[in-house]
Amino acid sequence: MRKTYLNKLIDAILHPYFKKHPELIILNGILHTLIEQNPKQSLKKFIKYNYHHLQKYNKT
Repeated sequence: MRKTYLNKLIDAILHPYFKKHPELIILNGILHTLIEQNPKQSLKKFIKYNYHHLQKYNKT
């Protein structure tokens, strides 16, 4: 399977549930990292596209 297809599939499945289950944001990042097999690039993308979702749940 192509990486693009798998990444879009993960996004379609997980993103709708981010608000109710913020832990899925972390799972999303892990799955994308496994698919891309480039941890450094995946971390940069995670920070760019998903970190702001996690900040909403920081209650400290």
